[in-house]
Amino acid sequence: MAFGRIPRFSPSFSPREALLAARYLLRDGPDDEIVARWEQEFAEYIGARFAVMVPSARYGFYLLLKALGVGEGDEVIVPALTYFAIPAMVPLLGARPVFADVGLNSHVLDPEAFRAAITPRTKAVVPTHLFGTPCNMDAIRAIAREHGIQVIEDCAQSTGARYKGVRVGHLGDHAYYTFGLTKNITTLSGAMITTDDPKVAESVRTTIQAGGYTPKEKSVKEAVTGLAMWAATHPALYWATVHPAVVIGNKLGQDPIHERFGEAERRYDSLPASYLSQAKARGAQAAVGRRQLTRIEQLNGARMRNGKALDKALAHVDGLGVPCYPEGAEPIYMSFVVHHKDREGLAAELRKRGVDTTVGYMSAFADHPLFPEYKADCPNAAEAASQLLHLPVHPNLSRADLDHMVEAVRSACMALR
Repeated sequence: MAFGRIPRFSPSFSPREALLAARYLLRDGPDDEIVARWEQEFAEYIGARFAVMVPSARYGFYLLLKALGVGEGDEVIVPALTYFAIPAMVPLLGARPVFADVGLNSHVLDPEAFRAAITPRTKAVVPTHLFGTPCNMDAIRAIAREHGIQVIEDCAQSTGARYKGVRVGHLGDHAYYTFGLTKNITTLSGAMITTDDPKVAESVRTTIQAGGYTPKEKSVKEAVTGLAMWAATHPALYWATVHPAVVIGNKLGQDPIHERFGEAERRYDSLPASYLSQAKARGAQAAVGRRQLTRIEQLNGARMRNGKALDKALAHVDGLGVPCYPEGAEPIYMSFVVHHKDREGLAAELRKRGVDTTVGYMSAFADHPLFPEYKADCPNAAEAASQLLHLPVHPNLSRADLDHMVEAVRSACMALR
């Protein structure tokens, strides 16, 4: 990365895929055929019988719960460290989210915390493969089977990761994924559910087919944004485009990238009308997804090489907590998350050294003002949420970038001692 300036992320979207999207956005005619091919290819990649494209992961999760008959008085166990929209979907069906703790440095659902959270009303559990790290699915699946609980894998940050050689999304009963511009593969916007259950697949598909198409204008905007992101994070341009805004924003106590792509945490009184009115995917989304799927092993492979290099280089830095992974997990390093008691200080020191960072958008919800009635004791999630910081691990890092970042982290931690 030129001039020692390293962005927190760099999109997988490219000019070639922008041209592909434009081709489909400009043509007339139905998009159903290419969307169906994309769904079939994705299902084959995961190893599932069925895949259905949906407008967002949260809506896909909601439709899975609905298809499983989750309703009034039921409980759904979710990790206490998660994205607000997942627990926010559960009450819309009359059910109750129940928070279970995570491993402190694995950040994924603790199987024994899951077991302790089970009641006779538990209908489903949502093991979230957070930051690209697979959960201990052997233990979670065994506990779920013992109690007759449906397992819905949250693969929003882990498409392509494996647990004991099997891709996530084919380890439980059902799964959902998302393909936003900042994910490891993208379809501009949109998401997917997978399942081996034909009744569940048909229920989700029937709802999606009853809705309208994603507006072309939205797909055009996403394609332009993706291309702008590609250009702004390019090694030749980043130092002169995004990096100055990050530095200035940091001095003003702002995070301009998070403000651009983030979303305010909130409760839902009802399901947003746009979920159904914009339910069906465009051919441009499917075309980009198919192209990205041919590159996913290359993209994930680069993330894995970078993540493993950081694992090794930062393992013994004073004051720094590094990730750990369940036995059998093969993470894709969607994020490389470290812990520090003074994470704001660490972030500031790293930015002085040209390394952009973020605290991300996960929160601890077992004791959060958004869900006061669902309070639970989840100390690991609370500690992780207060200390975690994301380091760049995207596929476009060079060996020199990694060396620069490791030295920046070591010197920054030393400056904070």
